[in-house]
Amino acid sequence: MLLGACAACAHIPQQSESAKRAGLEGSNLELRTQTVSIGREFLRQIEIAGDSIEAATHDTRIQRNSLQWKLSSVPAVEEAVLRGDQVIAMFDLAAFRLQLAAFLDSPAGRETFGDQLPVAQRALERLKPEWEATAAAIGVQLSDDARARLNAWAEAHPIERVPFLRPTIVGEMAHTLRAQEGSIGAAVGGMQESLDRLEFRMSLTNEFAVKQAGWLSQLGAFEVGATPEASDAVKTLNSTRGLIEETPELIRRERVAMLEDLERQRRESIATLLEERATVLNALAAERATVLAAIDAQRRLAMLDVDSLRVRVIADEIRVVDHAMLRVAELIGALLLLVGLGLLMTRRRAAA
Repeated sequence: MLLGACAACAHIPQQSESAKRAGLEGSNLELRTQTVSIGREFLRQIEIAGDSIEAATHDTRIQRNSLQWKLSSVPAVEEAVLRGDQVIAMFDLAAFRLQLAAFLDSPAGRETFGDQLPVAQRALERLKPEWEATAAAIGVQLSDDARARLNAWAEAHPIERVPFLRPTIVGEMAHTLRAQEGSIGAAVGGMQESLDRLEFRMSLTNEFAVKQAGWLSQLGAFEVGATPEASDAVKTLNSTRGLIEETPELIRRERVAMLEDLERQRRESIATLLEERATVLNALAAERATVLAAIDAQRRLAMLDVDSLRVRVIADEIRVVDHAMLRVAELIGALLLLVGLGLLMTRRRAAA
């Protein structure tokens, strides 16, 4: 039987009874840690490949398939690496990689990932040497015949689509390993091993629970987006997005129009102010001319009044002078008359 041959090729280093009693827990914990570590690497490579696929395409079908691939891989890898026996765990993990590789090489795989298929295939190629290194570290070795039988088993139990629930090799290997004394399955089947597996399961759950929740929410968004109502909402959002994208240009046009209107109003205001200024200046000039004319007329009238007054003053002065001269003449005449009378009287006395 295939898996019996695989188990027979597995070599676990033997320990003495005292060594087993003293170091069984530490040894098995180290093996379990290495097995879980390669499982984490499987999930990390699948996650990186899935994220790359989703970022590189706008095809929602491929993005949805990538999310389902990652979601299906988490429980598949967790169950594989947490088998009760590390040999079974390593074989089951190898079988999972082979099943995935066969799926990606199939028409269904090409349909699932489209032109992004090479990204997923390269991720699986990177996992092969990682598995080989871990298997060698814990002492699991496969002959060429066992590898061929394992490949045949993977081809007979394929993954046909995503999401998937994969067949495992546990049912066949468990019977074979239970029949082998001193196997890892018999050595680590106690309560402490169960507690260790529970601890590792909690660790993996804590590590990937949030990621799984995120992937499920994205997948739910894709599923909701496929409904007619969501299609209408998407159209509405697209219309809104178009409006939002056009808003900067609309604002720019409105700003240009507003600035042009402000410039027009500024020019009209300046023209109105210039007209008002010209009107005011003309009015001031006319008022100034009127005032100057009135002042000149007043000046002329004042000059005329002054000239008239001067003439009257001169005439009055002349009359005063004439009057004074007349009085002087009258006085002189009176004096002369008196002198003449005096002389006449003197002569008469002299003659008498």
